[in-house]
Amino acid sequence: MFKVAVGHSIDPDSSMAIDEALGQCQQQLAGIVPQAGLLLSAVDFDHGLILRKIQATFPGMALIGGTTVGEMSSVLDFQEDSLSLMLFASDEVTIQSGLGTRVSQDAIAATRQAIPDLNGRPAKLCYTVGESLGVDGVDIVNGLQAALGEDVTIFGGLTGDDWKFKQTYQFFGDQVLSDAVTTLVFSGNLMISCGVATGLRPIGRKGIVTKSQGNTVHTIDNQSVKHFYAQYMGDSSIADVGGAWGGSVAVFEPGEENFYVRGPNSQDEASGSIDYFGQVPEQAHIQLTESNTESLLNAASQALKRAQADYQGTSPSVALIVSCAARMKSLGTRTREEYAVAQSVLGKLPNIGFHAYGEICPLGTTGKSFYHNETFTTVLLGTH
Repeated sequence: MFKVAVGHSIDPDSSMAIDEALGQCQQQLAGIVPQAGLLLSAVDFDHGLILRKIQATFPGMALIGGTTVGEMSSVLDFQEDSLSLMLFASDEVTIQSGLGTRVSQDAIAATRQAIPDLNGRPAKLCYTVGESLGVDGVDIVNGLQAALGEDVTIFGGLTGDDWKFKQTYQFFGDQVLSDAVTTLVFSGNLMISCGVATGLRPIGRKGIVTKSQGNTVHTIDNQSVKHFYAQYMGDSSIADVGGAWGGSVAVFEPGEENFYVRGPNSQDEASGSIDYFGQVPEQAHIQLTESNTESLLNAASQALKRAQADYQGTSPSVALIVSCAARMKSLGTRTREEYAVAQSVLGKLPNIGFHAYGEICPLGTTGKSFYHNETFTTVLLGTH
């Protein structure tokens, strides 16, 4: 048995919102006691009160989560300023939670700390919610992957704060934290498959990153990044570029056929270097991209259909979704359609998700995971 329950509330009162979400979950569980929970919440709730209520209802339950930019679920579709809760119950799958702190100071130590003692049980999936501000998501992914091994799928996203970029929060048990990374590690009889799609199409020729440091790319093909962009965009700065030419790049790491996306953060006019929202390794191939609203919306369908096609069982029990907050910016008033597209593929399958400041998912169906920008990601879970 592998069962999930989903609760979702748009009540602005923290106490009433969590009572409503818990009530929905309890009705679906019909007396079954859950092992673990995932709470995704807008930033302005009283999170301490909410976590205490959850723990009082299900004492000792493993619980993680964090603040978001937008929330989505099979109960209320896409919402903003809401909270959503998913509870997991199973007699075939073990789910343990972990916490690492001070991730901005030492990501390797924090991610190692965030892996619970598995008592010899092989991990199948690590779902993670981590800090975004002052932290490179690549470091979180690399740290978790090093602790668990490249065969373990890592999926999740980085917390948001409704575009304030001041402070995000992560949840662990009854604790409200910042600068932390949290995990739910799934072991046992579990089948998983992932899907990832961007809606961005690589265009033009590929260049080779010949000098980079962290999230700053200095040269492509031994010339300034500004020169590489100017071949397609003229002399416009990154800040001036928008629409289909968003300045985002497809990054093909050595040995990888598929790409992940890096969005530009800022440009140094003097040196011609560009800072991205995530590391770009040297010797990676890089290519400019273009998109439009319809292709962005279609990415939700593409990701889910890829995950469905590669699911090894007959029917998954749940879908977990993480989409990029930057996609909300691009889609604007049509953001709600992104979830509608997803729901048209998922049908009645229970699901929960959020818009994040960065997404974590393999490039393929399973295996080594990567940190993404501007991407729609999903993982399907089930035991049959």
